[in-house]
Amino acid sequence: MEAKDIMHPEDAKAIQMIRNIKGFDFAVKQMMKYGYEQKIRGSLLANSLRAEPRNHPALCCALKKVVKKIGIAQPELFIINSPDVNAATFGFTNPFIIITSSLLNTFTIDEVVFVLAHECGHLLCRHSFYNMLLNCVLDLRESLGFISEAILSPLYMACMYWRRRREFSADRCAACVAGERMSQQALLKLASGIPNANVNPYQLVEQAREYHRFKKDSWWNRIQQNCSIIYDTHPLMCERAWEIDRWKNSWQYRSLRESI
Repeated sequence: MEAKDIMHPEDAKAIQMIRNIKGFDFAVKQMMKYGYEQKIRGSLLANSLRAEPRNHPALCCALKKVVKKIGIAQPELFIINSPDVNAATFGFTNPFIIITSSLLNTFTIDEVVFVLAHECGHLLCRHSFYNMLLNCVLDLRESLGFISEAILSPLYMACMYWRRRREFSADRCAACVAGERMSQQALLKLASGIPNANVNPYQLVEQAREYHRFKKDSWWNRIQQNCSIIYDTHPLMCERAWEIDRWKNSWQYRSLRESI
């Protein structure tokens, strides 16, 4: 699998713009190697559990199968103690995935495969690498104070827009590995937090249709809804379900499902 096979068009467009910034690649590689990446990995080694075959064989086996299907090197996997049902990926020279204890307690192993494939999708697309631009903008906003609002807010909101769009690329990767139905089921648990949600797995897709009608009802609804997500790091859950439902009908999805 290659990044271009699963990358959302708006994600790809934003990354190409970042690549055009002269010297950006070299600067970020150095910051990742000697700064953020090492700092976070050190904290994880000190305060979390690294998943290994001897302590979490099923989880490690699942990750091994996921990376083999995607075609990337296997990252380290850390489990942190958290009430949030969540996961994240970080790093470039030595990437790693972080998964919370609550997610493991809520998801079945098949649903965990979706999460792992989603995070590996970020690694395939090098999202952690390009996310450094957003971190730089955040640091500048804090250091410049009120001046930054006028200068950097448009760039910051553009970066946040890309951050939401990159999740669609990762979801596409996860759907190819875990299957679109299992992906919908996992998104339902992420949205509700209910361990045994005995509902239609396409419930969020149905809600997406209703949500789209709701937004189109009036200009005020559109303004309110658009303003409510401009600082969000992830897309709306129903939009993620909607995008996967659209993706399953593409020849790219069918081709990748057959080949992996």
